Amino acid sequence: MPLTLITDVLDAYEADQAYRRELQERYAYAIDRWDALETATVEALASDYDQRHPDEPSLAVELARTTVTPAAA
Repeated sequence: MPLTLITDVLDAYEADQAYRRELQERYAYAIDRWDALETATVEALASDYDQRHPDEPSLAVELARTTVTPAAA
């Protein structure tokens, strides 16, 4: 496999992982702020991601397991 193909695959993988982390952070923030619209938006984006990446662990399931620790006063 040529070196350019390997780097392209790695770049795509890193971009996917960064997108997953971004959605997880947005979801946690939305839950913390009781923002129902943003929560629903992120859930829809996670569902779309799961449809496009059927071989990966479900992002929607990961989001459902998200818990938010209350900020210290």
